[in-house]
Amino acid sequence: MADEMAQAEEEIQAAEIAAREESPESNIANWLQTVHHGTLSTLSTKKGIEGFPIGSIVPFALDEFGRPFILVADIAAHTRNINKSNEVCLFLSDPNSSGDPQSHWRISLVGNMKRVVSSSEIDDISPELLKKSIQISDEEESILLARYRERVPQAELYLRTHNFSFYLMNEIHYVRYIAGFGKICWVKGQDLLDKMLGNDVKEVSHGAVQHMNEDHEDSIIQICKAFHHIESEKAEMVSIDSGGTVIKSIHPERYVYNSFPHRISANELRTSIVDLAKKARMQLTDES
Repeated sequence: MADEMAQAEEEIQAAEIAAREESPESNIANWLQTVHHGTLSTLSTKKGIEGFPIGSIVPFALDEFGRPFILVADIAAHTRNINKSNEVCLFLSDPNSSGDPQSHWRISLVGNMKRVVSSSEIDDISPELLKKSIQISDEEESILLARYRERVPQAELYLRTHNFSFYLMNEIHYVRYIAGFGKICWVKGQDLLDKMLGNDVKEVSHGAVQHMNEDHEDSIIQICKAFHHIESEKAEMVSIDSGGTVIKSIHPERYVYNSFPHRISANELRTSIVDLAKKARMQLTDES
C-alpha cells in the first residue's frame, strides 16, 4: 500500500511538472477568450437536496479584468442557489474535441459569484441581497452588456424585459487545469487574473486610445458599422484591455465591444487594432 501511494504521488508530481511546462495561465486565459459557454455548478437550495452541486449550461463573457460573468433569469435555480450560497465552479472543455474526451483540455474555475446591481436598480433590490451584491453605475452596466452582447446578441432583450441580471465571478480561488493525459495541476486564481489583466497592455492602452480618437475616428466608425450595424455620426474608443476594445457610438449612443482573437501583450496591441480596422474595412467593401 505504501509503495502504491508513493507511486501515485510520483505520477501526480510528474503530471504537474508536465503541465507547468506549457504555461497553464496563458492557456487558460486564451481558452476563456475563445470559448463562450461552460457548465456552472452551484449548491442546491431545493428541499431534500440542499447543498448538493447542480450543473447548468451558461454563456459567459469577460469583464475588463478577465473575470467571467453571466446573465441569468431571476427565477432560475442556479440564481437562487447563488443568492443563498455563492460558491461556484465554472467548467469549460475543448469544443473541438473528438475521440476520447479525456485526451483533450478542460478546466474548472472555483470561486465565488455575486449579483451585479446598477444604480438604477438599487431601489428594487432587497436590502439583504443588496448587501451581498456588487454595485456599479448605469454606464458600467452598459459596458458589461456590450461585452456580453458580443457573445450573446439577444442579451439586451433579456436584461431589459425578462428579469435577467448579471452575476460576476468576483473571486477565483483556484483553477483545476487538465491539458490532456499526464498534464494536470492546480493554478492559483490570482496568477490567472494577473495573466488575464495583462499589466503591460494596461500601461500603454491609454496612449493607444488617445491616438485612435485623435487620428482614426473614421476607423472607429467603420468598426461600429461593420461589426455592429450602427451608422454612427460620431464614435470614440473608450478602453483597450488584453481581450479587446470598448467603443462608444455617440450618435446614436451605444456601447459595443470587439474581442481580439486571443489575449494580447503590449507588443501586439498596435497590430491587433490595425487588424481590427482592416477587417472592418474589408467587410464593408464586400457588403457594398
